[in-house]
Amino acid sequence: MKILVIGSGLAGISIAERMLEMNIDVHILSDTQRPSSTRIATGMYNPVVFRRLNLSWMIDDLLPVMHDLYSALEKKLGIALNEPIRFAKKIPSKDYATLWQKRQPDEPHVRYMDPIHDGYGPVKQAGMIDCTELQRAYQDWLRTNGRLIDRNFSYDELALTDHGVKIEEGEFDTVIFCDGPYAVENPYFNWLPFNLCQGEWIIIETESPLPIDQVVNNKTNVIPLGGNRYKLSSTYSWKTLDWQPHEEAKQELIKNYEKLFQVPYTVVEHEAAQRPTVADRRPYLGRHPKHKQLAIFNGLGSKGVMLTPYFSKHLVEHLLEGKELMEEVDILRHGKRFGGV
Repeated sequence: MKILVIGSGLAGISIAERMLEMNIDVHILSDTQRPSSTRIATGMYNPVVFRRLNLSWMIDDLLPVMHDLYSALEKKLGIALNEPIRFAKKIPSKDYATLWQKRQPDEPHVRYMDPIHDGYGPVKQAGMIDCTELQRAYQDWLRTNGRLIDRNFSYDELALTDHGVKIEEGEFDTVIFCDGPYAVENPYFNWLPFNLCQGEWIIIETESPLPIDQVVNNKTNVIPLGGNRYKLSSTYSWKTLDWQPHEEAKQELIKNYEKLFQVPYTVVEHEAAQRPTVADRRPYLGRHPKHKQLAIFNGLGSKGVMLTPYFSKHLVEHLLEGKELMEEVDILRHGKRFGGV
């Protein structure tokens, strides 16, 4: 069996690695010079949804699988990827404090939240994945091992056959699209209701160290980088979708920073990227309703570093072993959009 993965972001990397674990012949087709959300992703994982202090969906199931996959990738690539962090939410009001104090002591919240201290609510089991380094190192590994097709890709070049899919480099039994925000251009899966979102972050250098020794959140995450440098992340825009940094987003990040700290600073870096989001906040997995040699793994959103390891395994087991997909993530939940499937 030969598998072709389109895209070398976090989704494509995870699918390829799952296939290799099962001794499947897999290649990734990706233009490594094309803008990529994985390349500039902050990569933070956080088990708590701050708006109503609910826990992230399936968090107890996601975290063990997440740690296992990133640990295996660290060993394979000889790099450090997964950094546990101390992380705290700024408590904005008495009502929010009351809600925190109500939720925190009870199972399962107590495993992920500590009591409020000095105006902050500590979050446990948070961390950051170095997505930039993961993508760079994995692309290098693929290239060295003859598994990377590094070129521009057009959906029009796919030739579907009775047995698979042909491209210039050969024939494959299955093509799995892990094409991130570019999925809206995919003629086979553009019936899925994607909502593209642009996120931006900045790095500031302060005149003196901030009075924090952990990552703090006040709508914006303030992430210590060392040397009086801090990353402020990130914004969300569904209107401006051009991969370019914007002054409006920078000012939003600065405004949230200045609500916490009055230490003077200089902006030294500003980046932007797009990612595909989904209205029901559940990823898209599954085979095409008509063309069974085509599949998709997408819609992972802002929780991508947690969701991707678990659901890449889930999809590969579905494709190779016939295991049923969870209804919540199966693309056929939108079958009526395709034509009443």
